[in-house]
Amino acid sequence: MLKIAILGGGVSGSLLAYLIKKYTNNYVKIFDIKDRYIKPCGDIVPNVFEPPNSWPRKYDIKRFAFYLDGERVYDIQYRSTKWIVIDKWKWINDMRKEVDFSYVGNFNGKEFDMTIDSKGPYDLDRKVVYTTRVLLKTDKFDDEAVIEFNTKYTGFYWIFPSEDGVYNIGAGFIEDKNSRDLTLKYIKEKFGDREYKIVDIRGAPISISPIHETNYKIGEARGLLFPLSGEGIRPSAISAVKAFEAIKNGKDFNKYLSEELKKIHEAISVQHMFLKLYLNSSLSLRKQFLRLFFKNEILIDAYLEDKITFEGIAESVRSIKGGSLLRKL
Repeated sequence: MLKIAILGGGVSGSLLAYLIKKYTNNYVKIFDIKDRYIKPCGDIVPNVFEPPNSWPRKYDIKRFAFYLDGERVYDIQYRSTKWIVIDKWKWINDMRKEVDFSYVGNFNGKEFDMTIDSKGPYDLDRKVVYTTRVLLKTDKFDDEAVIEFNTKYTGFYWIFPSEDGVYNIGAGFIEDKNSRDLTLKYIKEKFGDREYKIVDIRGAPISISPIHETNYKIGEARGLLFPLSGEGIRPSAISAVKAFEAIKNGKDFNKYLSEELKKIHEAISVQHMFLKLYLNSSLSLRKQFLRLFFKNEILIDAYLEDKITFEGIAESVRSIKGGSLLRKL
């Protein structure tokens, strides 16, 4: 029997601990700074994966609208659910109740055979964007998900239906750390003539740079977050499943995860490449690129499911404008 410590009880840490406790004879304990999980985000997962311990579904999203500098430039409606809004807090806290827990200050590594890092971005060993998420209640409700880009900044605003009558609204930009003020200003612009009530407001950092040291790390601690969309729930959950498989089957932990998560790491690396290109582009070129992006339904679909690859974008750009914009980039 192994004694396993998991540092951080978020998506990946709590799921891994739950699976170890439920399906093996190993002992596992979560160490965290808080006894309840409360990290905010958009609570969105693409409808392409479900973990072994299913997450509670709050809302199905089929309609999307994209804005650029205040102008509605593209909208689409799918026949089937494209995104799922989950109750992430309930899902994680229910799993944490099933395993032993201690505050991270009480951690003694000598007591354990294996220590796994799932602390997310909180070691601050990478660049982060500081995001703010607001839960807003209103009588006038629309089931459309809104993503709005501003070419002056690198990042985006979002308005996601969270449940009937409640929106999940937020923002995160590399160039401006004060996402709270930006989000509140955005809400006034979008909801100024409507009655609404802010029921919760919280902030959190998310990773936007590559991670070089990945041994015994899972989830966002391992850098598993798509920088173009900010989506980290699904890749974190997948890393927990793969970590569980390695432990349960007696595999070399780091080697197994490197092999099994290779495609996700490659996709994230591609997104880091495009993020860097975008950061180094002029405002006019950013606007050209985004307008081009919104003309391609294939790219929109890939963006919504975090399936963007270099080959896919290059081919789509060539098919639209003969590669002229790609050559500029």
